Amino acid sequence: FNCGWGTGGFKATPGSGHVFADLIANDRPNKIAAPYSLDRFQTGLLIDEHGAAGVAH
Repeated sequence: FNCGWGTGGFKATPGSGHVFADLIANDRPNKIAAPYSLDRFQTGLLIDEHGAAGVAH
């Protein structure tokens, strides 16, 4: 399921739907989503995500 985006989700849903559909159709991560794979935590190849939210963390 691709849901639970909170208050800004309605703006992100079309883009995330496109990326998710591409994953299903081609059985590989979309170029946009590839840096966000879960193995980034295991490999240590973290990305700078501080700008990923509208509020400070």
